[in-house]
Amino acid sequence: MVITELYIKNFGKFTEEHFRLYDGVQVIYGENEFGKSTIHAFIRAMLFGLERGRGKAAAKDDFTRYEPWDNPGSYAGVMRFVCGGRSFRLERRFDRGGKSASLVCEDDGEELSVEHGDLDMLLGGMTPALFDSTVSVGQLMAKPGQGLAESLKNYAANYYETGGEIDLNGALSDIHEKRKNVERQLREAVSEREKQRGRLLQECRYLEDDMDRLRKEYDRNSREWKQYKEEEKKREKAGQFSVDEEEPETEDAPEGNARSLLSAGAAGVLIGIIGAAWGAFMGGMNLTGPGLPFVVIAGIIFVIGLLLLGAGISSYIKERKEDSRKMRGSYAGKRAGVKPDEKKDDEQGEERSERSREEKARIRWEMDRIRAEWKEKEIRCSNLKEQYDEMGPGEEEKALEERKRVLELAEEQMKAAAREMGGQTAGLLNQRASDIFAELTDGRYRSMDVSEGNQISVWDGVRRIPAERLSRGTLEQVYFAVRMAAAEILQEEEMPLILDETFAFYDEKRLNCVLKWLSRQQRQVIILTCHKREEEILGKF
Repeated sequence: MVITELYIKNFGKFTEEHFRLYDGVQVIYGENEFGKSTIHAFIRAMLFGLERGRGKAAAKDDFTRYEPWDNPGSYAGVMRFVCGGRSFRLERRFDRGGKSASLVCEDDGEELSVEHGDLDMLLGGMTPALFDSTVSVGQLMAKPGQGLAESLKNYAANYYETGGEIDLNGALSDIHEKRKNVERQLREAVSEREKQRGRLLQECRYLEDDMDRLRKEYDRNSREWKQYKEEEKKREKAGQFSVDEEEPETEDAPEGNARSLLSAGAAGVLIGIIGAAWGAFMGGMNLTGPGLPFVVIAGIIFVIGLLLLGAGISSYIKERKEDSRKMRGSYAGKRAGVKPDEKKDDEQGEERSERSREEKARIRWEMDRIRAEWKEKEIRCSNLKEQYDEMGPGEEEKALEERKRVLELAEEQMKAAAREMGGQTAGLLNQRASDIFAELTDGRYRSMDVSEGNQISVWDGVRRIPAERLSRGTLEQVYFAVRMAAAEILQEEEMPLILDETFAFYDEKRLNCVLKWLSRQQRQVIILTCHKREEEILGKF
C-alpha cells in the first residue's frame, strides 16, 4: 500500500491543505508546532476512523484534540492510495452531526463499502492496535504495545500450526464472552429459582401465620364452649337437686262425688244381680210366675247401678287429671326455685336457656369450621415445604452449568495452545529482530532476545546484557528492530511506515545506520521531523 495524497479539509490546525506523497523514503520537515503529529493522526483517522471517548475521557481523546475550532461541522478529509495495483479514494466525515465514509476505486468507479469491511480487506486485516505497535511510531513511542504480543500469538496460530485463518486472540475473546454470557444466564436461572423458592417459603410463612391465628381463634371458642357447658351443668345440677328434695304433692284417694257415685253404682249392680238370681230361684225358669216381680225390680236396680257406676268412673277420671295438672305446676315451680305465680321470671329463664343453646351451636359450628380450615392450611404448608426442599437445579440450569464447564475447559486449552505457539513465534521474531538489530548497530550487537513477558536482552558476542542496562539510544534501536520484524511477520499487505520524531535519541552514527536500512526496504516510509539531518543523510545514498 502506498499513500499518494492527503487532502485535509478540516482537521486540527489544517484547513484545505493538500500533501502529495510517493513511494520510498520521504521526509516531511517542519519546525515545532508545524502540525507533523496532526498529519500522523490524520492518516490514522482516515484508515481506522476516529471514535469519540465517553465521560471524562472525551475531554482528552483525539476526537476532541483535533476537532476544528472555527468550523466543527466540516470535520473531514480525503486520502488517495494505491493497493494491489489499483487506485482508491477514501473520504471520511468525523463531525458530531454524523460520521460517514466512502471508498471508491478510481480505476473503474466501483463503490466499495467501508461499513461491510472492504477497507479492512485492502488493509490486510490490519487493526488499530497492530498499526500502533508496528508501522506507526509516534513521538517518544518506540516501545511496542500489548497489541503486538496478541498479534504475534494470532500469527502463530494462523501460519505455524494450521496455515489457515485463525484469530487466536479473537477466538479467546469470543470464548470469554460466551462464557460470561453463560455465567450471566446461569446467575439469572439460579436467581429465578431462588425467587421461586422464596415465594414458596413466603407463602408457607403466610399459611403458618394463618394457622397460628386459627389456633388462637379455636382456643378462644373452646374456652367459651367450656364456659357454656359448665353453666349448663350447674343449671342441670340445681334442677336435679330440687326434684330429689321435694316430690310433687299427691292425694291418697279421690274424694267427693266420684267416690259416692262409684259406691252407689257398685251396690246397684250387685243388688240387681242378686235380685235377678232370687227371682229365678223362686219361679224357676218360668219368668211369669211368682218370681217375676223380683226379676223386674232387680233389673231396674241393675241398670241404675250401672249408670251410677259409669258416672262415678267419669268423675274419678276428671279429678285425677286435675290433680295431675296441679302437681306438674307445683313441680315446675319448685325446679325453677320460684313460686308457681312467678310465671314471668320462668319464661325469661327459658329464653336464656334457648339463647344459650343457640350460642353453643354457633360455637360448635365455628370450631368445626376452624378445624377444617386449619387442616387444609396444614396440608398446603406441608406440600409447599416439600416443593421447597425438592426445588433443585432444573434441566436448563444443569445445561448451562455443563456449557460453562465446557467453555472454561476450551478457554484453558486455547490459552495453553497460545502459550505454546507463542513460544514458537518468539523464536521467529527473535531471529528476524536480531538480524535487523545487528544491521542497525553496525554489528556491535550480534543478536537480541525477547522472552515471555517482553523481557529483552542483547548479545554482544561476549555477554548477554539486559535492557535496563542499555543506553536510551540502543534501547530505541531494540524497539525499532522488534517493530520492523513484527511488521514483516504479521502484515499481509505492506503498510506505509510512519515515523514521527522517532529518531530524537539517535546519534549521527545510529541515524545513518537506520536510514540506510530503511532505504533498502520495499515499502513507503514517511518521516515526520523537525530536523534536517534525516534529509541530508538520505541525500548521500
